[in-house]
Amino acid sequence: MIRRVLVPVLIVATLFAPSSIAGAITTRAASAQYVNDVAPANAALTSFTTEVNAWTNATPDAEGEREAASVLTALGTLQKKMLSQTWPPMVEGGVVFIVREDISSLDEDLDSISDNSSLGNGAFKLTWDADSKTVAWHAFYVRRDLGLPSSRVL
Repeated sequence: MIRRVLVPVLIVATLFAPSSIAGAITTRAASAQYVNDVAPANAALTSFTTEVNAWTNATPDAEGEREAASVLTALGTLQKKMLSQTWPPMVEGGVVFIVREDISSLDEDLDSISDNSSLGNGAFKLTWDADSKTVAWHAFYVRRDLGLPSSRVL
């Protein structure tokens, strides 16, 4: 008697488990969530990269720090958002890696502006460009798995 009742209950529970799991998110919803989350950070990163490319040897550290402030704020907000949300298993590891490793590298770059003797000498730009490309590369895979087009930033 127990066997006849238990098997159908297990089958029904298995069929409906994914849709009834608290916090589950569809790929479509995760795609929209990702695009909304990264939009402000992408705008800040794009603007900042343009400013970095215009720096010369005469650019003072204070100007670089001032220009970096909005990027630091946008990245901090993005980290909090992405870590507080649910992601599909296929991208969760990538999202967490981008937030904890890649964005942290960008933060370190931005925090090092005051340590540069000359912002226009290329050292900061080379590091920033390399770390930005790494972020974009990792974001490419998350975007691909979410069915989104690639981007030059996140």
